[in-house]
Amino acid sequence: MQAFEAAARLESFAAAAGELHLSPATVSQRIRTLETHLGVRLFDRLARSVELTELGRAYLPAVRDSFEELAVATSGLFGAVRREQLTVRTQVSYATTWLAPRIHEFQQVHPAIDLRLVCAIWSEALPPGEVDVDIHQGRGPWPGVSSELLHHDHAVVVHGPAHLARYGPVTSHADLAARPRVQVLGFDDVWQRILPGDAVEPERAITVDTSLAALEMAAADDVCAVVPERFARTAVRTGRVSLALDRTWPMRQAHYLLRPLDAPHHTASARAFLRWLDELEQDSAPLGEMTE
Repeated sequence: MQAFEAAARLESFAAAAGELHLSPATVSQRIRTLETHLGVRLFDRLARSVELTELGRAYLPAVRDSFEELAVATSGLFGAVRREQLTVRTQVSYATTWLAPRIHEFQQVHPAIDLRLVCAIWSEALPPGEVDVDIHQGRGPWPGVSSELLHHDHAVVVHGPAHLARYGPVTSHADLAARPRVQVLGFDDVWQRILPGDAVEPERAITVDTSLAALEMAAADDVCAVVPERFARTAVRTGRVSLALDRTWPMRQAHYLLRPLDAPHHTASARAFLRWLDELEQDSAPLGEMTE
């Protein structure tokens, strides 16, 4: 079962072998034994990787749940499991708007993992090897690290109550042109795609270097802001801001999982956190009409 779960997660018998401290041949044999026992093929063997079959994908959640239940039963019978510290490094906007409102859900499922969430202010002071999960927004690639796409991003335009009170609702893209706005460094192209080609200059424009600052200014002032849609979800659903237009725009930037080229495989606690992020992505409905 361990060989199956590791190979499914890593999409490689060799990588699973390295994690489990076994030979690739042993991992392959254990999976073949499991397939023989079940009477089905769980993996498609490709030239450089393996992929779960449809039955394999259906079987995987049950295997993972069984591991979780076994850990809970072990803790209940034999005492608490050893606590682990997990260090997650990311940018302040992602940490504040996406992780912080939801992190209690991860802690409820994984009470033995003590989470340390660090952002730009302190992250550079961390010694090498102390970061377990490194999440970065950008376009990549980055020198000296491998990057794995975590999720694509779309942008939305938001404003707060003060903007509505002064200017009224936005009825079209052209409506936005002359209205005051906040621009996030690096996201200039989004405004250019939203506004018509002959757009006039805004009444005033403010430039900030984080989506968090732009979102807070939209909530407190009479400006519009373009921010990543996932960053705005909590603020929109709690009524602090609202969507100026009920649609999204694809962003050139995305969120990536970074890892040094010579880094070992993720720890068990890091894998648990990444699985939770994936489940969060699947369960949290986006705002507006997603467009390509």
